[in-house]
Amino acid sequence: METLLTGYLDSSWAGRIIVLAIIAGSIISWAVILFKIRQFRRSEKEMEKFQQLFEHLGGNLDALYEQTNQSRNSPAGRLFQACYREIHHLAPRESNMAVIRTEVIEGVERASARSIAESEIILSRGLPVLTMTASISPLMGLLGTVWGILEVFQSMDQSTAPSIKDIAPGISAALVTTVFGLLAAMPAAGAYNIFLVRINRMLSILENLASMISNILVRHQLRQEMRSEGRREDSDDTPRTVPSPTRFSYKR
Repeated sequence: METLLTGYLDSSWAGRIIVLAIIAGSIISWAVILFKIRQFRRSEKEMEKFQQLFEHLGGNLDALYEQTNQSRNSPAGRLFQACYREIHHLAPRESNMAVIRTEVIEGVERASARSIAESEIILSRGLPVLTMTASISPLMGLLGTVWGILEVFQSMDQSTAPSIKDIAPGISAALVTTVFGLLAAMPAAGAYNIFLVRINRMLSILENLASMISNILVRHQLRQEMRSEGRREDSDDTPRTVPSPTRFSYKR
């Protein structure tokens, strides 16, 4: 640190401005890193809790809605709320239905796709700051180094017989900007790649959840179709009053 401080103090005004700009960008990137760590921890914890609750309730969407009505800020909660609203919009509980229409399943799939895309946007917020820091900081450091070496050569022009002692401080000060640029870029690049892996993992979990909800509706549709066919066969064999169809249920 003492070497960096000495090099910074020996830098020209241009080198100091570049170093300060790199430090400012590094501070912003670290603020984003800390924020994203908290966001991902909270989201992953809520998604794990939602998965456990989903398995515990056996796919009962009504009961799951009552339990997760307050968790709309989590990615899994937003996905489930979107699918549940779509189900009730296309197939309200007040209406008796013998078969879940294919439009309901397709509507749920569209709603889940929109929710997953929205979650991806939310989870990716702040990542452009990290990519900019990782890509621009080394270039700014290189600019400061080239600028400093240029000044060293200009000072050598004005001297009759420059020695190593004369040019060493200038070269050292010029290289300091590159060091600062690399120190700012490496954490930002590493954090970006780690966050990208975690985002992809959470999106995969959301896609699996959407698939499970669609499977529940498909199973219900097949079950209701089998009941309708059974009633039709009974009515052909023995004429009798056909009972009213069961109300729409989301249980397995």
